[in-house]
Amino acid sequence: MSGPSLLYVGDNGAGTTSRDRADALEQIGARVTRLPPPALSGLAARIDWHLRARLQVGPVIARVNADLMQAAAERAHDVLWIDKGWMVRPATLRAIRDRVGAIVLFNNDNPWGEHERGLWRLHLGLVPLVDEVMTPKYSVVRNYERAGARRVSVVDFGFAPARHFAPGQPVAIQHDISFIGTALKDGGGIRPHRTELMLGLAKRMPGRVSLFGHGWSRAIRGHEPLFRTVADGAWDDAYRQTICASRISVSFITKDNWEELSHRAFEITACGGLLLAERASRLEQSFRDEQEAVFFTDIDDLAAKARQLLADEPRRARIARAGWLRAQSSGYDNASRLAEAIGRSPVLRTLFPELNAAAGRPAKVEG
Repeated sequence: MSGPSLLYVGDNGAGTTSRDRADALEQIGARVTRLPPPALSGLAARIDWHLRARLQVGPVIARVNADLMQAAAERAHDVLWIDKGWMVRPATLRAIRDRVGAIVLFNNDNPWGEHERGLWRLHLGLVPLVDEVMTPKYSVVRNYERAGARRVSVVDFGFAPARHFAPGQPVAIQHDISFIGTALKDGGGIRPHRTELMLGLAKRMPGRVSLFGHGWSRAIRGHEPLFRTVADGAWDDAYRQTICASRISVSFITKDNWEELSHRAFEITACGGLLLAERASRLEQSFRDEQEAVFFTDIDDLAAKARQLLADEPRRARIARAGWLRAQSSGYDNASRLAEAIGRSPVLRTLFPELNAAAGRPAKVEG
């Protein structure tokens, strides 16, 4: 028996968690048709971004909705899976309702947070129209219910085994401490929390911190000599290779987005990297502190623990190995995360008849 036909509306670009989720849905049996937004470049992309962010209009939104209408007209689908839903109009969803079965709206961000407020008008209009909202944040469940959601389920962040894996042989170290991730808010401006922490760390440990991501040149302007590397970003192979070539990989909680854990933490450990992460209760439930990861609370704690770890190679290797084992054995990959959520869903579980219920059940880790 084949799995459900699933129309996936979401970004399919390098380094996107949306692409990783589409891959995971294929792994658990769905026949996925991908419907990514068109890619613009240069001035056209910048203009379109501002139109989308401020007014929820523009050529990309128009194309996404036209493509969705056409895809639904050409054939019916068992599941329509919308990632984020920044660009899908509620009128489009109403028009194709009879051409799709269950409709899922997956959002790993927060419509009520501080750094993306201009982007969510269309998304919130979809909430009462879909069958299930999926989110990794318990903090937004009640908000979605107030917004008219029929069902809200929580799906933890995970990693993509095809892209996040440990190297088969030793990798030459190039960075002492690295952070991979943007310095920018999605709606524009600098993210102050992570910028202050990384700049504070570099001031305490000059020349030992490397940054990879959009906006860092702007965020640390005037302080460039404090850093070993400042680069635009690292995706796919370069992302994994940078983690493997770093003695320590830092991960933050985006507090203005109400995050309770981060997808980067699971990706770092799956790559065999040493995770030095900002303390958060759900992350501490996922990895044992000082055994499978190391957690910090503020800049002084971050700097102190980074110094201790850099001075103790056997300890770094031991924690990194234990973190990798935990990620591999506990169902932290995206397919297992989604399989577990689908198994709990009265909306979706009957559509995945071949789904092995054990795929989403974390294994116990001894130790």
